[in-house]
Amino acid sequence: MKIWKLAFLGAILSISTHVWSETTIPWTKEGCESVKGKWITAHASTEDGCDAAHCNGRNFCQSPQTMNWWSALIWCKSIGRELATTEDACPNGLSSGNTCANLKGKAGWVWLGTPLGGSTAYDLHSNGGFPSGHYQRSYAAWHAALCK
Repeated sequence: MKIWKLAFLGAILSISTHVWSETTIPWTKEGCESVKGKWITAHASTEDGCDAAHCNGRNFCQSPQTMNWWSALIWCKSIGRELATTEDACPNGLSSGNTCANLKGKAGWVWLGTPLGGSTAYDLHSNGGFPSGHYQRSYAAWHAALCK
């Protein structure tokens, strides 16, 4: 009887693993919204307050919920994407206005895929704050994922 239970448990785990495996969404606004994400288009270099060095017009998908850094990493991978890096989010660092012009006003607190060691990762608040090192990436859960 125990062998039957183990076989049944193995079958359930196999099915569960398949259901939770990676899904690649179309890299479109509709694809992002299909996983309840928020489609974000960064500022273009032609917009006021931007230049070609600091604004890339790139598209991102922000997770609908906040989570810790590891969950953000997994959320992006689960939709076939990766966490955005500091360079993706804020090309060439700060603009002349001393802000991350690329995503200014576009998102709230988000995790970036640039780790800073065992317990630290970069985060960004798009009020114009430059990405900063945020500790406690394992259990700090008030940031959303920003996927590229």
